Amino acid sequence: MQETLQERVQREKDAHTEKDVLAENLRIKSRFPHLDIYPSKQRLFKAIDAYLDHVQGLTVLDYGCGRGALSLKLLHNHVNKVCGIDISEVYIKDCIHQAKTAGYAATSYDFQVMDAHQLTFPDESFDLIIGYGILHHLEPSIALKEIYRVLKPGGRVLLQEPLADNPLLRIFRRLTPDARTEDEAPFTKKQIQAFTSLNNWKSECIYCGLLEMPVSMFTSIVMPKMPQNFLIKWADKLEIWFHRKNLLSSWNQYVLLNFVKDK
Repeated sequence: MQETLQERVQREKDAHTEKDVLAENLRIKSRFPHLDIYPSKQRLFKAIDAYLDHVQGLTVLDYGCGRGALSLKLLHNHVNKVCGIDISEVYIKDCIHQAKTAGYAATSYDFQVMDAHQLTFPDESFDLIIGYGILHHLEPSIALKEIYRVLKPGGRVLLQEPLADNPLLRIFRRLTPDARTEDEAPFTKKQIQAFTSLNNWKSECIYCGLLEMPVSMFTSIVMPKMPQNFLIKWADKLEIWFHRKNLLSSWNQYVLLNFVKDK
């Protein structure tokens, strides 16, 4: 019998609520501290922060809000309202607790357990939708249609997602099965190309980690106290060249999907 989408969603929910796969993922990554700070990843995060610094008065969807770190940042930056959704009741309870503890008005946030394939928000609800590593856990064609539906005309989507084509990353994922869920699937080059043309939106893709990811893993082990080492700097120069030439884009560690819905 062909499995249903609901069964897949339930497996994801169990992985995050009962096994806390997110904590295991962070634990493994903590062994490689340079992965969080290599230059091309910092540029990608800087591109995201450029939008997060100008969210005053906007209504924002924290797409897969986890334990609420991004939502609290958005509240601190004076959004009109932040709505956070996640599949895990545990994460949502943490979000509500943190927002209350920080003293934010109850009208400024709304955290709900929700399946991203079936958003319960009305059409054209959000000025900005942002998520870190969520779409690849979902059936992307369904999820992106829902995102498009609830996005206001002229609204923006920012989704940071992992990529599938780098053979070193494939090996790493096979060696660390407990750090990921059964159904998550990083994206291929063909999928990224398909996403950019799925809906009526303007698209931009920003990549990071083609060379700096493997070099950062290596230097995390051999020179952990030297995050600004010459090997990473050398890798960054080469990676900038590859990005300018648009070579091996899908071999990067991450992509930032930056979509704007036409007015």
